[in-house]
Amino acid sequence: MQSERNITNKMRLIKLFRAWSLMLGSFISVFVAATERPNVVLMVADDLGWADVGFHGSPIQTPAIDGLAAQGVALERFYAAPICSPTRAGLLTARDPVRLGIAYDQIHPWYNAGLGKDEYLLSEALQDAGYQTGIIGKWHLGHSQQQQLPNAQGFDHFYGHLHTNTDFYNHRRENGHDLQLNGVSVSRDGEYLTHIEADQAKRFIETRDKDKPFFMYVPFTAPHSPMQAPAKTIKKYKHLPRQSYQRVYAAMVDEMDRAIGSILDTLESEGLADNTIVIFMSDNGGSNYFGGNNKPLRGQKGQTFEGGIRVPAVVRWPNHLAAGTVLDQTMSYLDLFPTIASATGIQATLPNPIDGQDMWPALNSGSSVKRKAPLFFVSEIPVPGLIWTAVIDDSMKLVQIVREGQTNANLTSFLFDITKDPYETNNLAPINISEVARLAELIRQRRALHPLAGTRGTLVPHPGWLPPVDWARAVQSEQTLQSEWTNELPFSEQLIDQIGDRGVLVDEETREKLRLQSINTQRELGKD
Repeated sequence: MQSERNITNKMRLIKLFRAWSLMLGSFISVFVAATERPNVVLMVADDLGWADVGFHGSPIQTPAIDGLAAQGVALERFYAAPICSPTRAGLLTARDPVRLGIAYDQIHPWYNAGLGKDEYLLSEALQDAGYQTGIIGKWHLGHSQQQQLPNAQGFDHFYGHLHTNTDFYNHRRENGHDLQLNGVSVSRDGEYLTHIEADQAKRFIETRDKDKPFFMYVPFTAPHSPMQAPAKTIKKYKHLPRQSYQRVYAAMVDEMDRAIGSILDTLESEGLADNTIVIFMSDNGGSNYFGGNNKPLRGQKGQTFEGGIRVPAVVRWPNHLAAGTVLDQTMSYLDLFPTIASATGIQATLPNPIDGQDMWPALNSGSSVKRKAPLFFVSEIPVPGLIWTAVIDDSMKLVQIVREGQTNANLTSFLFDITKDPYETNNLAPINISEVARLAELIRQRRALHPLAGTRGTLVPHPGWLPPVDWARAVQSEQTLQSEWTNELPFSEQLIDQIGDRGVLVDEETREKLRLQSINTQRELGKD
């Protein structure tokens, strides 16, 4: 354990040094407002549909979430990525997950992917500003190396699990135990996971360092599959249809809402409610397969229609944000980092380009904030070879679906005026070819940023892969990392073009680097 802590501390020092030195002396500077800094609680539901909260008309009882909307600002045009790992990466870095190489797919247990050690997270910025930081719940941003874990990414405290699809009662994934406290496995077999998350979030607040403000990130496991909930709560929704797990799904949302209520009650009892920014959102649209409801929006999780990316979201900060406000400002998960930084008084100059922007003026005063750049979305889940893309530029939205076959690929385009047509019923693509071409080029340019080694969709592990017995004990240290990949194959323009057809585009600069690398490799091989 001591060696792991040393590795974590080393990684923190490396990241801080890079943050201060990269990009011509760019640095992370922290400015703290003279007034008392607010606490921040960021809660994220997993696969919660647009219409699965009471303030959007759901039959599911969500009084805690509805209370947040009534006491704060309901964000009616808030966007997330179509799937979970990309959203979590984007909200913590303010960077499009395409840049991070994890946009198309979630991080499966058989992947070694995760956030790069050069990324600077919201948790690190707040930690460097003197905040106590904690994460309770699902991480899903890397599990194989020490540097990918929450404790190496700006979180003082981590209680939760590394993967998705974790069993709610035995806390296992691929038959490996997946529940830990700061790198050490904990056993709470038989306890419902949402109850554990609520208990640990309350404990974090109650045992906090009272001399510091805190940032608590609570990515709930619910209502993601496996579809499990206490029988008593399921019975509460026996009036709902059995098909598509609707009763179980409703019970899972109900239990999550009660967990949220207990967290809010703890803030109140500790005298912290008035000085705490509370944010709630879903990580993507609901899954129709498992009971999620996105109506009247079109589509679902994994798709880039509105039902896959437009999600329920609220922000509450008493005496700073007008209660009962409904905001139509276009906002995204990428905006959370700069917006929280602005609200808390942290001014950060980051070593890497970001795609989010500060939306605090819109939240605080209701003023309209013009987006500086379009919003992009991409997914290859749940069907590998079926690629969903989209771009929103002001009022226009282009959705492109690529269907890859064995020998060919088909492209379907949908163009919507998303302001006038939020339910995406009127496809303007056939009558506005020039606008389709303009937006399609924006999508092509953005997809070209995806690294060659980035993840693509695979729903099953590769042959020979075996899961660990305990995920917490399977983490590798930095010293055991494999060497960086080098291209030892002859350069082939055809090969690069084929890679491009698979959605990993190569710009001219990268193409030239690969060509020169291949030439040098062949020269070295020729010496033998």
